[in-house]
Amino acid sequence: MKLKKITAAVLGAFMTIPSLTAFVSNADDLAGPTDVIADGSFQYSKVDEGLIITKCIADLITEIPDVQNGVRIVGIGDEAFAGCDGIAEIIIPDTVKSIGNNAFLGCTGAKKIKLSKNLETLGENAFAGCSKVESVEISASIGEIPAGTFRKCDRLKEVVIPDNITKIGDYAFYQCTSLSEVKLPDSLVSIGDMAFGEMLSINSFDAEGCGAFVCEDNMLMDAHKSEVICGVSKLEGAIAIPSTVTLVRAGAFSACPGITELTIPGSVKKIEYGAFASQTLGAAGIGSSLAKINFSEGIEYIGEGAFSFSSVESLLLPSTLNEIAAGAFSANYKLNRIVIPEGVEIIGESAFMYCPELKNVSIPKSVKTIGANAFGFTASEGQLVKVEDFSMSVVSGTAGEKYAKSSSLDYTISDKNIKRIAFIVISVGLIAAAVVFGIVLMARAKKRASSGAKKANALAKEQEEEANYEKIVGDD
Repeated sequence: MKLKKITAAVLGAFMTIPSLTAFVSNADDLAGPTDVIADGSFQYSKVDEGLIITKCIADLITEIPDVQNGVRIVGIGDEAFAGCDGIAEIIIPDTVKSIGNNAFLGCTGAKKIKLSKNLETLGENAFAGCSKVESVEISASIGEIPAGTFRKCDRLKEVVIPDNITKIGDYAFYQCTSLSEVKLPDSLVSIGDMAFGEMLSINSFDAEGCGAFVCEDNMLMDAHKSEVICGVSKLEGAIAIPSTVTLVRAGAFSACPGITELTIPGSVKKIEYGAFASQTLGAAGIGSSLAKINFSEGIEYIGEGAFSFSSVESLLLPSTLNEIAAGAFSANYKLNRIVIPEGVEIIGESAFMYCPELKNVSIPKSVKTIGANAFGFTASEGQLVKVEDFSMSVVSGTAGEKYAKSSSLDYTISDKNIKRIAFIVISVGLIAAAVVFGIVLMARAKKRASSGAKKANALAKEQEEEANYEKIVGDD
C-alpha cells in the first residue's frame, strides 16, 4: 500500500479518498432489532435506545435531526453520509452517542463540524476528505481521536483538542495542510503514526503542560526525547537529529521540504516509513531539497519510502545497516553514486527505483534478499523501463547475481576478477620463489666450488712442501 503510493506519485497518479466501501465495521455498540425506517431524507434502523441514521438519501441537507416521529436519533451508522456534498454544516445533535466508520467521508460541501456533547464512540475516518471544513469542535465526552478522523481536511485551520483526549490515532490529521498550530492536551499519552503527517503549514506544537511530549528545536518528541514524532514545516537548511533519539517515527519530517542537509547520530537505530519523504513541489522540483545525508554508524533499519523524493546525489551507508526497506530511496532523481556496505542483508522492493542517474551498483556478498525492481528501473512516458547503461557488480552465486539475471540486467562477477588477480599474484609469487631458489642453489654451488678449490690448493701446497723437504733431506 505504501509502496504503491510512491509508484503512483511517480507515474502521475494522485492518491484519492478511499472508496466508500473500503472500510466496513460495526457502526456502534448499540444492540437491538434492525427494522428499516425511511423518510424523504434518511433511512434509519431501530435499536433499543432509539434510531440510527444508516443512509442519507436527500440531495440537500440543512440539519441532522435529533428525533424522528418522536423517537430519538442515538447513532449515525457506517458511511451514512459518505459522499454527501449537499450538507453545509455537520452539526451532530446531542442525542447522538455513536458515529460509525466513514460516516461523513468525503462530504466536500461541509465547512464546519461540531460533535455531540454526549458522544461516546467515534469511528475511524469519520470526517476524512471533508475538504472544505475550516473549524472543528471536538466533544469532551470522547477519550480519543481515532485513526484518520480528519484525514485530508486540507482547509482545516482551527481545532481545539479537549483535555480528556488521551490518544490521537494514526493519520488522524494527515494532510491537514492549512492547520498551523496544534495545542496538545495535558491528558494526551499516545500519538499514532503519521497523525500529523504532511501537514505542510504546521508552525508549532504547544506541548506545555503535557507530560508525555515535548517540543524542542522545532521537533515534537516524546518526553524522553528518544522518538521524533513530527518536525514543523519551518525547519530548513542543515539540521541534526538530537543525540538522545533512537527512533525517527513515520512521516516525522514529511512536512519539511526545506531541509537541505541532515545529520543522523549513531543513537538512531531505526527510521520509519516516509520519515523524510516529501512530494511537495518546491525549489528542488517534486520532492524535498534534501541534498546531503550524513549517516553515523549505528543505524540498523531504513524504512519504506523513508527518503523517497529526495535530492541526494551520493550515499554512503553505514556498516551497521541491516535492511533497506521497499522504496526507501525511490524517486531520488539526482542520485548517481551509492556505497552499500558489507552487512546489509535485505534490500526491499523498488528500494532504488526511479533513480535514472544511478548507472552502477555493487552488491555485497552479505545481501540475502533483493526485492523486485530494486535497482535499474525508472519511468518513461508513464511506463516502467530499464535505466540506460545500467550495470551491477555482484558476487557469483549470491542474491545480487540472482536479481540481475531475473531482471535481465547487465552485470559483472566481481569475485572472478578477484580470483584472477589472486591467480596472477600466486603465479608471480611462485616464479619469484623459483628464481630465488635458483639463485640460492647457484650461490651454494659456487660456495662449494670455491671451497673445493681452496682445499685442492692447500693439498698441492702441502705436497709441494713435502717434496721440497724430502729433497733437502736427500741432499744432506
